Amino acid sequence: MEWAAFLAFVLTSVLMDLTPGPAVLKVVGDGMRHGFKPAQASIAGILAANAMYCALSALGLSALLTAFPVLFEFIKWAGVAYLVWIGLQSLRDAVSGEAARAAVSPHGAPRALFRSSFVLQGANPKSYLYFAAILPAFAPADAAPQWILILGAISIVLEYPSLLAYSLLGGKVARAATGPKARRGFSALSGAAVIAAAVMVARSSLTARGG
Repeated sequence: MEWAAFLAFVLTSVLMDLTPGPAVLKVVGDGMRHGFKPAQASIAGILAANAMYCALSALGLSALLTAFPVLFEFIKWAGVAYLVWIGLQSLRDAVSGEAARAAVSPHGAPRALFRSSFVLQGANPKSYLYFAAILPAFAPADAAPQWILILGAISIVLEYPSLLAYSLLGGKVARAATGPKARRGFSALSGAAVIAAAVMVARSSLTARGG
């Protein structure tokens, strides 16, 4: 692989990572609601979904979703519905006062945060298109599967610092106020962030490759 192509790939990946999207909203919201450490499970879920799409792309299986867009639409809307439900749970906790009585809610456990973030990224058409169309374009044609895996691993490593910074931001906001009213407010903001992320996913499509 030529250095110019590799540098172009790195620049493209970094610029996409720095652009706020559904994953960023999810990580910030989880950091605000549950703190910095639990938000790492959210980051792990996002990166795991990226790794899944990278593997599918290397194996050529991602073409199935492109050939059958209805299948991906089903996955996307099922994911959107699940995320909206998670967001509504946080809003309910804020209204009922449950968020003020417990620092970490049942749906804020690391496993639940991992699962919801995995669903978010897995249902995001832009994430799929990145690994199915954009990333393979940088891979040498004579060794595409191997290079897709290599470039995919590099893109995941490059994305982690950005998500880590956003989780630190959310955690810092959470530490600024720990009273009952603040917890209820953070629960409401977290729920709104998750629902906003779901809306961003819902508005994306496999044909919208830009932006």
